[in-house]
Amino acid sequence: MNIAFIGYGEVGSEMSKGLSNYKVEHISVYDPLVTNFKTEHLSGSTNITFYASIEQCFHMKVDIVFVAVPANKTSEVWDVIYKTNIDQTILVDLTTASAEEKQLINEKMNRKDKTIIDGAILGALKVYQNTVPIIASGKEVATFEKIAEQIGMNVTKLSERVGDATNFKFIRSIYTKGLTTLLYEVMETAEKSGLENEIFESISETMNKDSFEEILNRYIKSNVKHSKRREVEMGHVIDFMDSNGIEPHMTKGTKAKLEKITNAKLNEKLNNDDFSWKQVIKEYNKQ
Repeated sequence: MNIAFIGYGEVGSEMSKGLSNYKVEHISVYDPLVTNFKTEHLSGSTNITFYASIEQCFHMKVDIVFVAVPANKTSEVWDVIYKTNIDQTILVDLTTASAEEKQLINEKMNRKDKTIIDGAILGALKVYQNTVPIIASGKEVATFEKIAEQIGMNVTKLSERVGDATNFKFIRSIYTKGLTTLLYEVMETAEKSGLENEIFESISETMNKDSFEEILNRYIKSNVKHSKRREVEMGHVIDFMDSNGIEPHMTKGTKAKLEKITNAKLNEKLNNDDFSWKQVIKEYNKQ
């Protein structure tokens, strides 16, 4: 099997290491930052060649091409690939370009009776290498899944619509990146107050007691009745943080969101306790 990486940062380099343990004969690479164009052995069965242009990566048949360039270079790269011999190539976009941009790229590829696969990496490449979980969307994902399995990749189909995988990752990032920065703000404030150990123990006890599903349902439902009171409380928290010289970035966002929830008047629309978090969000999105 022959594979190409357009862009050879962490995605390409880490995945290549893992792929070299499988039946991958050749890996072609183009990256504008690479200036040493040579062929070397990654393993006993896999060679890797660095080329001076994208076009050169396709001088032989390529089974799968992975585009892993910075988002602002995505369309430019696909414009070049469009002009190459990609008749039998599976086209995988692993960039963080927007869903809308990927859909436009796909529409262009359709002119050659080709379609791209929108792939989103959901794990640490240095840990998983080629086995990193990838969620994918597009009409050829089922074919990609079968071939990827042969080379140790962990690909899961989300849908047949290009852009869904990107949107999935973006939405998930609201939680993962938002949580990491929230934890910075919590523990920064706790440490300045000399309460970091006590806060750690208290939050640990709360979060370890229930499943994520139970926490999600309880937290979202509770704001139906208590958003206004919590909004006022977060105002006091902001004053407390300001007085201690701490920038309340995440906390201000919390207060603003609680104000929006209050203004949605969910308590009037969901006036009994027999509702789920999904009903709350659906009602909130109607505003």
